[in-house]
Amino acid sequence: MKACVFCAGLRAEIPLAKVYEDNQLLGFLDHRPVFPGHVLLIPKRHMVTLDELQPGEVALLFEHLRVLSRAVPRAMNGQGCFVANNNVVSQSVPHLHWHAVPRTKGDGLKGFFWPRQPYRDEEHREEVRFRVEQTLAQELILDFWFGPPQPDGLALEFFRKRWFVQDPAFDQEIRVRFGSLVDEAVAGGLTDWESSSRGRLALILLLDQFTRNLFRHNGRAFSGDERAQQLALEGLPRSNDLTLDQRVFWFLPFEHGESAQWQQISLHHYAGLIELAPPEQRIHYENFYEYARKHADIIERFGRYPHRNQALDRPSTPQESEFLSGPGSSFW
Repeated sequence: MKACVFCAGLRAEIPLAKVYEDNQLLGFLDHRPVFPGHVLLIPKRHMVTLDELQPGEVALLFEHLRVLSRAVPRAMNGQGCFVANNNVVSQSVPHLHWHAVPRTKGDGLKGFFWPRQPYRDEEHREEVRFRVEQTLAQELILDFWFGPPQPDGLALEFFRKRWFVQDPAFDQEIRVRFGSLVDEAVAGGLTDWESSSRGRLALILLLDQFTRNLFRHNGRAFSGDERAQQLALEGLPRSNDLTLDQRVFWFLPFEHGESAQWQQISLHHYAGLIELAPPEQRIHYENFYEYARKHADIIERFGRYPHRNQALDRPSTPQESEFLSGPGSSFW
C-alpha cells in the first residue's frame, strides 16, 4: 500500500509551509494553491474520511476551521473564504484534509479548484506563509477570549464568565496554547501585529491579560503592562474598528496603570462605552466603569496598587497594610 504523502510530509516538507500546529492538528500552505494563502488543515492522526473522526476530534477540527476561515481572507485582504473537503471521490491524498481558500468577488475561480495560481517563488510563498501564520495566531487568541462574532457585539456569556475568575484549569489552558506567544510579546516581539486593530488587540491581551493568568501573585504578572499601555494609547483610533466588548480590553491597560494620568484616561474611555452602548446593554458597560472607578479611587488614595506590593517586593506603608486587611483591596 502506498504511503500517505501527508503523514510522510509531517516529518519532511510540510513544516516548511506550516501556518499552525498543535498536538492534534496541522495547517500548511497548499503547494498548488487556487490563490495564494490557500491553506490545508489536517488531523495528525491518519484517517481518510470524516466518519473516522472521534467526537472530541470533530469539535477541535471545526473550531480551528471556523477561525481559519476568518484568518485566511483577513491575511490576504480577501472578502471571503471557500472551505471544502473531499471524501474518497476526488480526494487527491488519502488523508482527511480541509481546504481554506481566500476569495474576492470576480477573482476568476471557474471550477472547484481551477485555475491554480502558483507562488512566484520561495520568497513569495514564505511571505504569504508568515502572514497567514501570524493572522491565524491573532484570530485564535481573539476567538479564545471573545468567542465567535455575535450580531449584537456582546461576547457570549460562556466567554464573559471566564474573564475575571481565578481558575487554575483556565490558566493552564492559556499556558499551553499561548504561553510561548506571551513570552515573545513581553520580550518586545510580534511587532508586525501592531499594524492592524485586531492584531494590536490580540497583542494587548497577551501583554495585559494573559500575563495575569499565567503569573498570578508574581511580579511577572505586570511585566507586559508598560508595552500594553503604549500600544493601547498610540493605537486608540484603531479601537473604533472593534466591538464594545473588545474595547473593554483595549482600555484595561489604562485601568492597570499606577498613575492618576492613566486613571483619567481609563475613566474617560469607559464612560464613553456607556454612551455608545444601546440602552439594553448600558448596564453591562456601567459595571466596567464602576470597576474602573474603584481602581481610580485606590490610585488617588495611595498612588499605586497596594495588593501588588508583595509580588513586586515593595514594602507596604502602615496605611496600605490596614487597607489590605479589608475587603475589596485586591484585584488578583
